Amino acid sequence: MPKKPSKRTIWQFALYNIGGVSFFVVGYAVFSLLYGLFSWKWWIAKIIGDLSGWAVNYMIQRFLAFREESKGHSEKKLLVRFSAISLINVVIDYAIVGGLKWLGISPFVGLFIAAWFFTIWKFLWYKFWVFKVPGSQ
Repeated sequence: MPKKPSKRTIWQFALYNIGGVSFFVVGYAVFSLLYGLFSWKWWIAKIIGDLSGWAVNYMIQRFLAFREESKGHSEKKLLVRFSAISLINVVIDYAIVGGLKWLGISPFVGLFIAAWFFTIWKFLWYKFWVFKVPGSQ
């Protein structure tokens, strides 16, 4: 039988989700501003929106959700790990949405399916690799 998560892990998961929501809101707002209001090319607006969202998400994960775990790491190491998993996630995200579209499922539905997948996927990566306590098993 699986071990029941501790109150600390539940609280950490809640804070982690604030980072995820912030990533979406900030990225979408920046994209909307640059593409919708200023008529920039969509892909430039998307890249800047994603980078803005990642920056906010990183700050929330680093200084709120995984604050204690981050103490034993250098900022450079955390940024390299966070960036590496974020880049891998871009590929997986496009594969999920594109694969579902290929199967005839709307990308609007695919985005929600990908979001559910990434809710658990990224939490596990952040907890057990990106912000893992040095020397812990």
